[in-house]
Amino acid sequence: MKRFLSLILAALMLAAALSSCAVAPATAVDPHIRLTSSDASDAAAWLTDRLGDRLTDSVVLGTSADGYALDLSALEDDGYIIRSLGDEIAVFARTPDGLDRAVRKYAKAVERGETPADETYHEGARIKSLTVAGRDISEYTIYREDGSPMSAAANEFSSRIKEACGAALAVSAGSPAAPYIALRFVHDESLSTVGYRWSVDEGGLTIECSDGYKPSSPTVAVRRFLEKELGWMGMTVGYGELESADAISFDVGESGGETNAFPAFNLYGDSYSAPAAFTHNLPTTSAIPNACHGLQNNKFAGELSNSKDRNWAWDQPCWLDEDFYEVSLEDISAFIQKRLDAGAVIGDDLVFIDVAHGDNAEWCRCRECTALYRAEGPTFASHILTWINRLSDELNETYPGLYYGIFAYQGTNKLPKTIRPNEHIFITYCYDDSCSAHSLDGKDCDEDPIKNLGISWRGDHDNRIMSADLLDWLAVTKNVYVWYYGLMNGFSTMSFVHTVRDDITFFYKNGVKGVFWESEDRGFSTGKISKLIAAALLWEPDMTDEEYDGLVDRVLRHLYGEDAVSAVREYVEIQDRVYQTGRCMTCWAYYGIRSHISEVIYGKAADALFELIEDAIMLADSKAHEQLLWRLSCENIYKTCSTGYFTAYNAGDDERVTELSRRYDLMVSRVDRLGIDITATPFVFVNWEPLRIGYERDLEVEAWTKKDIEYSDFAIVKPTREMPERVAAILAEREAGE
Repeated sequence: MKRFLSLILAALMLAAALSSCAVAPATAVDPHIRLTSSDASDAAAWLTDRLGDRLTDSVVLGTSADGYALDLSALEDDGYIIRSLGDEIAVFARTPDGLDRAVRKYAKAVERGETPADETYHEGARIKSLTVAGRDISEYTIYREDGSPMSAAANEFSSRIKEACGAALAVSAGSPAAPYIALRFVHDESLSTVGYRWSVDEGGLTIECSDGYKPSSPTVAVRRFLEKELGWMGMTVGYGELESADAISFDVGESGGETNAFPAFNLYGDSYSAPAAFTHNLPTTSAIPNACHGLQNNKFAGELSNSKDRNWAWDQPCWLDEDFYEVSLEDISAFIQKRLDAGAVIGDDLVFIDVAHGDNAEWCRCRECTALYRAEGPTFASHILTWINRLSDELNETYPGLYYGIFAYQGTNKLPKTIRPNEHIFITYCYDDSCSAHSLDGKDCDEDPIKNLGISWRGDHDNRIMSADLLDWLAVTKNVYVWYYGLMNGFSTMSFVHTVRDDITFFYKNGVKGVFWESEDRGFSTGKISKLIAAALLWEPDMTDEEYDGLVDRVLRHLYGEDAVSAVREYVEIQDRVYQTGRCMTCWAYYGIRSHISEVIYGKAADALFELIEDAIMLADSKAHEQLLWRLSCENIYKTCSTGYFTAYNAGDDERVTELSRRYDLMVSRVDRLGIDITATPFVFVNWEPLRIGYERDLEVEAWTKKDIEYSDFAIVKPTREMPERVAAILAEREAGE
């Protein structure tokens, strides 16, 4: 008891000291630094703090270069100039952001023992020369068809051309007159929902956008054109980082275009608390989206539900009950009619009705339901298909042209033996609790990721079984979407970088029609990397290995900066190797006490991963890149602490406990500096899970059983600010009780 208390006291004192010094930014400015503007003080303080005694040059920095014969007016917001002027190093930028990047560039050169080279970064137009049919881009007018989607796309194209070249192009709704850039719809089924094609003639450039889904196709076409032909990164998901180029030309006779590989895709849930610039989603690409608990969300037949909100959130109807059929038919008819009365048009802005079951597996066990379950196989899809086939046929008589969405999820993943969906039905197949350590095709899986935690009552979640079930659905209907669980929420998440390519390729080759990627991403993981890779693969799932490697490198440069790419790539590769060679783990990231994650990644590999991210942070090219790397560091630190603390404590490893306490406080300091309340961060699962069933058990049990831990024990728990205090209080109470 004495050793325990003294250890915790020492850890707390060290943690408090580290936390207090880590949060406070440097305020002093080295006497070697001279400022030409007041807004340079932060950059000067950063440089002082970073270099310390290594700062021996006389440095002048600021957003004013008066007296130095240097013109800053042509610099972009992130641009800068570094010049060696006799016995003085001049560091100038037009904005504080540019100064931040400049002093980092200078500091890293000093740390390498180099004399900082003269450099001008991002001066003038990013694309120096852009011509179409032999004319400079500034001569062109953008012509568009009528309608708000075309207007938005044309305006975005104009603003991006100005950003790239400095040329302000007018936008007109009139008929194209040379020299023109024309945006127009075209009916061509080979372009799918949001595909496009472009061509150049003597008059100019024409971009034809699929009319398969008019609300989004012009914007998607413009953004993909900017990505593929002008060199923007992540334009489709709204990032808009453009690489420099001396000259780009589109000559007469040239043409190109793309077709989206999946008619429908949506990368959902991408949001950061800060910075706001990294909050983006892909545009919707189809009038028919994935299903998403429509019965529950719309409260169809809710008066028959036993749930407290009458919305089927906690129970399922008897899908074979005649009363349920009649009431649901009445409610869905009223829902459709209300939309029509408000001006919606079937086939235009009213195409799809979501009627998927609520988010639970409380299936009816009446005699009739049980008999159908036995007759049609171990699936309740037979019950829902019986209901929706009848209902959609009847509704189609009054409202022809509508489609209806249901789930293959939580008891309905398997195809019934004989009952089949009719032509009005779209299936959303959910890979809930599938293994995300390995690709979904199951070729590397040898167990069920849920059952290896001892939770055996939740059905089959072996990737081999789930993907076989998906293929069964695809064999009887072309209308199958996949709900992909790329969950990246909070500090305790899985990595998907190593599976995303295989998974999207698997879907594409087997005829999946749409992909819905659930990814509530706040950046505390490698999830952003997966997200940008997926955004490209959904267009080009068959890219070559060389193209794919180039994509990954560019994504890493975009997110974390040029200098940090090598360290982050090694970080990702270590994670990938461990996941690929390890046990099957559920996408919901239940970090079991004896899990492969605990034993390997956040055991043997934890320190290497920690050091790589710390190296990357030191190499960050900008404050924005550094903050994204801080977020990435939280994943490693949080999981290292939450899975390794008890092993170290039980082994009497005081040094390790102290080090983990230090890292935890470092994480908290970074979250503080990001302006985020750590207790309000996204949820994590099984937070400090050894506390739930006794920390001493983490060396004794191979797997949990239902008797050991109930599903309710996977409660959502928020991270806390003080890891040592929390652990100390709980363990002290237990030891006192003993």
